[in-house]
Amino acid sequence: MNIEVPLMLLIVLFIGLGILSQWVAAMIKWPAIVVMSIAGLIVGPILQLVNPEQMMGSELFSTIVSLAVAIILFEGSSNLDYRELPGVSKAIARIITIGAVLAWVMGALAMYFILDLPLSISFVLGGLFIVTGPTVIQPLLKQAKVKNSVNSILKWESIILDPVGPLFALFAFYVFQMIDQGFGLGYFMEYILGFAVAFVLGFGASYLFRWLIKWDFVPQNLMAPVQFVFILLIFSLSDAVLHESGLLAVTIFGLVMARLKNHSLIYKESDHFIDEMTLILVSTVFILITSSLTREVLNEVISWQLVTFCIVMILIIRPAYILLSTINSGIAFKERAFVSFVAPRGIVALAVAEFFAGLFIAQEVEMADHIVPVTFGFVFVTVVIYGFSFKPLSKFLKLSSTEAPGVIIIGENRFSLALAERLQDHEIPVLISDLLNSDPKRAKERGLETFDGNLLSEDERIQTDLTPYNQCLLTTRSYTFNHLAFNEMSQEFGLKNVKMFPYPIDSDKKRRRVEPEIKHHILFDENYTYYWFNLFIDDHEITEVDASESDSITDDDVVLYHIDGDKNVSFKTITEDLNYSTEGVIGILKGAHSFKEKKKNGES
Repeated sequence: MNIEVPLMLLIVLFIGLGILSQWVAAMIKWPAIVVMSIAGLIVGPILQLVNPEQMMGSELFSTIVSLAVAIILFEGSSNLDYRELPGVSKAIARIITIGAVLAWVMGALAMYFILDLPLSISFVLGGLFIVTGPTVIQPLLKQAKVKNSVNSILKWESIILDPVGPLFALFAFYVFQMIDQGFGLGYFMEYILGFAVAFVLGFGASYLFRWLIKWDFVPQNLMAPVQFVFILLIFSLSDAVLHESGLLAVTIFGLVMARLKNHSLIYKESDHFIDEMTLILVSTVFILITSSLTREVLNEVISWQLVTFCIVMILIIRPAYILLSTINSGIAFKERAFVSFVAPRGIVALAVAEFFAGLFIAQEVEMADHIVPVTFGFVFVTVVIYGFSFKPLSKFLKLSSTEAPGVIIIGENRFSLALAERLQDHEIPVLISDLLNSDPKRAKERGLETFDGNLLSEDERIQTDLTPYNQCLLTTRSYTFNHLAFNEMSQEFGLKNVKMFPYPIDSDKKRRRVEPEIKHHILFDENYTYYWFNLFIDDHEITEVDASESDSITDDDVVLYHIDGDKNVSFKTITEDLNYSTEGVIGILKGAHSFKEKKKNGES
């Protein structure tokens, strides 16, 4: 029972459903792509409310999906950081060359013998199934902060192989065309020409765009739209020469831009625009594709052959080609083992499979109608299995922090040191960074871990293992500095996990100037400033009471934090009270308000 919906409303509803899925996933702490898959299946084949492909028409539907994938690929490749390569470059190079070929051949043979697919379809899908893709890897990496080396390998593999997989598939398709119809120079030249055009467009566009920026031909407010047009043009022109070569062209464009822009602030606004666009497109396109499946497709997916194929791909083929290709690569065995058990497939495999299904169906190749069901089934199984196993496996192999989530404190002063010591007493990791005084001597004397550099520098953060930490407190004497640091560190830890000291001047007029959005991130009590926190700690200490005795806390006290039974720490903000469980402790400044009044009145 498909509901008739105007096309404009249909697109808007799917955009909304995509973002809602992301939101729900964040709330329940599930992999976003799992929630998106479920949402698409519910509105599509399960309830049969809508089928976007039928309502839009195959040509419009595939065009929207293809352009979206192009933008997603550019975003992933342009955000790759070449500073991550030292130490892992050999492993990455082997995985995307030797490993990719092994995965292609082994995957194709598995399909041929287990699923009984024709050899031509098996080798085409084998090429597609080497693709992991940033749309599924990036959310997992953000959810479970793993070691930098593992993070880099998985990220680079997903970006590089995203366009390579479809080109492998296209090469296999052409080879079998030649076998069936006799060798034709036309096929060979078409493939070579497509490759050449993709490389020229990718490299040429990146240097042209940078040249336009360098000589101020593009106004700052038009940089993001111009780059957006560049992406679409490069993809469309290359794709017109050789289908699916546009993926390679935009990936090259992104990779060269990542090298050329050197993380200059000039490109920040453009990067943010593409990042946000990608989030919307990933959510929307995945739901569009899954909701366009039919019940017949789902029935074909549910079979013991497909289950067996997925098990072989996950437990035998992926570990085999990763471990073989990374021998003597300088990467520890447990890191190689972890990489070998992480390979969720995503949008690119599913979108390109539809294209090849159309080609094989047009040629009346046997079992061509199985291409989309098999691809969807494999994508869904890998997304669910890897999505839920990624974080537990990383903790089991000790590649992500197994300690209680830690806290970074930027700003070394008497109060911040006392707070750090209290947290450390509970075995919560604490890292002190002092950018204004640049002398962490006092912190070191107290046995606290310090960072001797600039944590606001992305360059230095990349070189530092920050996996033990999930929160950041900004406690310097400068509100302006804290505000600037807030913008930078919220990109690293997420908006809700970065908090800062109140306005340093004890003035209602000054406090009213603080933006309402920032108030949700102001620590403890806005009437208690940097000066008063440090003055209080000179004569007193941070008092801790059992959470079960929270009734003993009075309005005269300033609440700082709550540490639960699992050693998770939550910090009080001026707009939100903490929810105390019956377990754990609450840190307070006992009688802080009375102390302040006495000092202001000159009392000792």
